[in-house]
Amino acid sequence: MLKDYRLSIAIPLALLILSILLIGFKGIPKSIDITGGTEITIKVNNDMDITSLKNSLNNIAEIKKLKAADGYYIVVRCKTEDVDIVKQKIKEFFNVDRLDKLNYSEKTIGATLSSKFFEEGLKAISFAFIFMAIAVYFAFRNPIASGVIILSALSDLIMALGAMSLFNIELSSATIAALLMVIGYSVDSNILLTTRVLKRLSKSFDETVKEAMKTGLTMTFTTISAMLILLIVVKLFIPVADILANIATVLIFALVADILNTWLLNAGILRYYITEYRAKKI
Repeated sequence: MLKDYRLSIAIPLALLILSILLIGFKGIPKSIDITGGTEITIKVNNDMDITSLKNSLNNIAEIKKLKAADGYYIVVRCKTEDVDIVKQKIKEFFNVDRLDKLNYSEKTIGATLSSKFFEEGLKAISFAFIFMAIAVYFAFRNPIASGVIILSALSDLIMALGAMSLFNIELSSATIAALLMVIGYSVDSNILLTTRVLKRLSKSFDETVKEAMKTGLTMTFTTISAMLILLIVVKLFIPVADILANIATVLIFALVADILNTWLLNAGILRYYITEYRAKKI
């Protein structure tokens, strides 16, 4: 919490603008859940070098190797129209004439279905955000107090998306679900702060915010710790469950953004509202 509300507001707003620029210019990678395509998974018993396979499929497919308790998995993702080329390169790499000689599975998602997933995911986030905004406004019936909560929640979402762009985390059905959870976490801490500030006017602004911070940061850091443990466990012991790792990572980014937006942006605007704007009205 900063004494100068201008600096307190400027820091998260600068990060918000940076996130918007990242999303606009760099974009966010999308999984086959969103774009459509084919995912081929091959289980192997040893940690083999797949560099030559990556080189042969450069700019055609995305390839990664995941470790699990029962061995290693080579995952190849490509556009549906490139499947035949990809399969041929895989057969050459493993020196087989048919893929069914390998411990192999294939998943294909059509463009129509994937676009439907994306459309429904965006609708879910939009409706959740709209209903959250309506509930917040009716709870406070104060345009400034409710507006800053809505702004903070929106900033959390955009900053999380900006971090996904920066660290190349794919937008998928799983990460869309994580973004839905972000709205709930954001509203929780911001309502805590705003309620304390507006209803405990007998105490000084700084004292009220400090009390709210003790509770709010305890909740936030508890959740961040849980997500960090999940991320470490997945990375070290079950890398094949990379969906869980992506969800945990997105939530960690969003919760860090929420700390900035709640205790700098929201607190800064409330400081101005309580100590200057409303004081002039009295």
